[in-house]
Amino acid sequence: MRLLLKILLGILALLLIVQAWFSLQWPIAHDEAPLFYEAFLMRSEGRIPYLDIFDFQMPGSFAAYYALGTLSGFNAIGVRILDLLILLSLIVITFIFMRRFGKMSAFAAAILFGLKYLQGGPSMALQREYLFLIFIALAVWISMRDILTPKHRFALGLLFGLSAIIKPHAAIGLIPILLFDIADMIKRRKLTLLNAAARSILPASAGLFVPIMVVIAWLSFNNALTPFLKIAMNYWPLYSQINGLMEITPTAQRIPFLLNQVWRLGGSGLWLLPAMLGVYLNQNKRIVLLASLALCYAIYPALSGQFFQYHYIPFIYFIILLASLSISTLDLRPSTINVYLLFIIFFAAVLLDIRPSSAFLRQLEGKPVITSTYRANEIASFLEGNLHEGDTIQPLDWTGGTLLAMLETHTRIATPYVFDFYFYHHVSSPYIQSLRMDFLDRMRIARPRFIIEVTAIDKPWVIGEDTSREFPEFRKFLRENYSIKIQKDDYAIYERY
Repeated sequence: MRLLLKILLGILALLLIVQAWFSLQWPIAHDEAPLFYEAFLMRSEGRIPYLDIFDFQMPGSFAAYYALGTLSGFNAIGVRILDLLILLSLIVITFIFMRRFGKMSAFAAAILFGLKYLQGGPSMALQREYLFLIFIALAVWISMRDILTPKHRFALGLLFGLSAIIKPHAAIGLIPILLFDIADMIKRRKLTLLNAAARSILPASAGLFVPIMVVIAWLSFNNALTPFLKIAMNYWPLYSQINGLMEITPTAQRIPFLLNQVWRLGGSGLWLLPAMLGVYLNQNKRIVLLASLALCYAIYPALSGQFFQYHYIPFIYFIILLASLSISTLDLRPSTINVYLLFIIFFAAVLLDIRPSSAFLRQLEGKPVITSTYRANEIASFLEGNLHEGDTIQPLDWTGGTLLAMLETHTRIATPYVFDFYFYHHVSSPYIQSLRMDFLDRMRIARPRFIIEVTAIDKPWVIGEDTSREFPEFRKFLRENYSIKIQKDDYAIYERY
């Protein structure tokens, strides 16, 4: 049985290495393009998020992509190398802290998560959940120690604070870690609940608030704190009503929708059986802590209410760790029917849920990776041949390729509005109306040379109550000041008269 398991894991490791090599050819795609373009604007023009760039992302996301863009030179091969370095870091950290449960389980956990990491292809690459997962994995490594010191608790808080400035609800995992720490101090050191809570929570809280205070200080220094707070208070509540299908969830239907989606676990429920076996066969407090973290990050998507596939990345990580524990006892037992059953259950989960990305399969067939890159290439060629010095462009797009073309050609944007989808949901809201009017005012002042509008079916339009695809005032401005330069089935380019 041990030999059979080694062969299986060896094949999976080889598959991981081959896919990783092929992933170096993946283009910048989906959410990467707008985030890297915003980082490019910060680096090349000194634009400040929220003040000069309108976006609802957390400051940590801007900082992370600024760092990645700077290190990669904003080119695809550099981005892909950094992507693989992040994956390698997660694999190494995971193997190190899982090794205490057996080398076979540690190897399985690291390899299986690596395969899930690449399974999403270029559209899931460098999602923010992967970025903060490094901090969480490091926190889990620290929390696996037999005794935590105040320095360790401060470090735990700091790591979850770094996660929180990327996505606030990422810090949910700190709760079970502190609860287990408090329980351990009560048992080990015979402290009262109050004393144990103070010794655990205070240093962790200090660490947690360090990144938050740094962000607040940076925003304040750059006069961006007020714009950030306006977005947080006015736009976040509206955006939180958009679900994973890009639909507005009516208030009366929100709770039933959340309850209906939570139990689906993003389609990763197959791992529950081997995960529960892993917990049962390895009963100790550290395993229970991993199970608690899996539960927290199963709830994590509901905190945003959107249930996009990338929201399940932290849950998938922890459920795979638990599932890998189901093979930890195979080395210790003779080949009995129970051992074979464990192996079959584990192998079935791997076979049914681990698969190569569609991008990798297309590469094996000699076909191009399907993204909006082909559209971006066309737009980039147009910009290279038609832009003059000082020209600006206004994109009407999100992930449809325009921003990737502007990134590749180092094109300047006319207004702070990098996307246009803000203007088409909750259209009766005074805040959205104010955004529309501000956009029009800035367009009248900037008068960009070209306006590029993506109309493809893959453009993420929001649908449902109080949404629209009409913006009459802008269409009037367009008719009066621009003519169609290029008209394609999936995009149009307008040129100023």
